[in-house]
Amino acid sequence: MDFREFQYVITIADCRSITEAAKQLYISQPSLSYALAKIEKEIGLKLFDRSKQPLTLTDAGQYYVTIARQFLRDKSNFQSHLADLKNGANGSISLGIPAERSGYMLPPVLPQFRQEFPGSSFYIQEASTTELFSLLRNNKVSFIVVPFNKEDLPAHLTAEYIYPEDLILVAGKSMFSPDMFLDRERRLIDLKKCADIPFIHIKKAHSVHAKVNRLFQKANITPNILLEEESSLSAAQLAAGGLGFTIVPGRVRSILGKDWRDYCYRCTPQPIHWEVNAIYKETTYLNKAELFLIELLKKHFGSSAKRTD
Repeated sequence: MDFREFQYVITIADCRSITEAAKQLYISQPSLSYALAKIEKEIGLKLFDRSKQPLTLTDAGQYYVTIARQFLRDKSNFQSHLADLKNGANGSISLGIPAERSGYMLPPVLPQFRQEFPGSSFYIQEASTTELFSLLRNNKVSFIVVPFNKEDLPAHLTAEYIYPEDLILVAGKSMFSPDMFLDRERRLIDLKKCADIPFIHIKKAHSVHAKVNRLFQKANITPNILLEEESSLSAAQLAAGGLGFTIVPGRVRSILGKDWRDYCYRCTPQPIHWEVNAIYKETTYLNKAELFLIELLKKHFGSSAKRTD
């Protein structure tokens, strides 16, 4: 049995459809069906229950996929380690990161990275935090960069702290009346008085959704949710335009223009921060290029956070 067959079964399991898996694997559906039948004949067990749609794994299939994923992870670790020993300047980056964070965090460090690793290649998967953890769990990326507290990490994962990121409240210039401020000079808003103002939330799959919900719970209010946005940048622009208010990562300041201070407020006496981390499996071998990229991110954004504070 070869590694290609492992990938066939894993892809079918992920897609829960032979037709969709064939598209991802760039082979014909009959060829993939034949390959699966051959694998099942060799091991003498059915891996999928074909009586259900979408396809579901049998007990044997669940065991097969678990071991196959580990084999492919070990193969990747093996190849990465050998590549480091042979020529560390040609490393391959396998990274999962939210789309907006990718555009914010990678461009500032890529020039220096390219100087050190000119022959490197990038495989970047952009998705929500929930989806990125799934990609990491299924060995589709080597590491992910997301806001996540280390104490909440699932077992067998480890985190490299990159920098603290602040959360800010964004609203139009005239959204709040004078009586809604706890401290007008510090632009500190009384969140309890915002219950009736339309709130632009970020969708559940993103880390900021849960963080903001905890803020509302602590203030003992239920927000008047107008809509849920996929993008923090879009939410900030809509809020600044007067549609309501939102609470999003401080990196959105860049989209608000030179007058960004007019749209940004505090909703707690002390600044709200969360940890942005590089997260990977304890068993994953990060190559020299991946480790260097993480160090660059720490250096650049750690310094930027200090300047902001």
